[in-house]
Amino acid sequence: MVNIKENLWIIVILAGILGIVSIFTPTIYISSEDASIWVWNLYVSSDIVDFVQTEEALFDLGVAATIFITIGTFVTLFSGIVSKVKDKHLNLFAIIGGVLLLIGPIIYLGGITAEEENLWEYFTVNVGSILPFFAGGIAILGGVMGILKRKS
Repeated sequence: MVNIKENLWIIVILAGILGIVSIFTPTIYISSEDASIWVWNLYVSSDIVDFVQTEEALFDLGVAATIFITIGTFVTLFSGIVSKVKDKHLNLFAIIGGVLLLIGPIIYLGGITAEEENLWEYFTVNVGSILPFFAGGIAILGGVMGILKRKS
């Protein structure tokens, strides 16, 4: 049986893996066009593979969200790997990575919602929009558990 308190690095690395998966899965599905959009602005429909045009607001939001999610993922993975290899607990890095993972989809989803009022009538949130929330929550949980473990 794995003692979670002794192996908090597993939780943090799991959060980093979820962050990686979230970058490579679609964030939005457009049912009217049968198309998906990734957070890094890849647009794929049944007959078109393209990137969102740079003059669209979705492009800027996607770039910002991708930067936050990517940095959050790397910080989280770094924290988990260093915690395992060097037996140093980088709990603050796990928390920072988790916060960055949460900020990315908030920027993206909040920005596109503000851009168009009835957006959610024809857009559907997909796995890539939800996974960073889980990854961020798990990373923050792992960091907080590490801090509490050190204090006890």
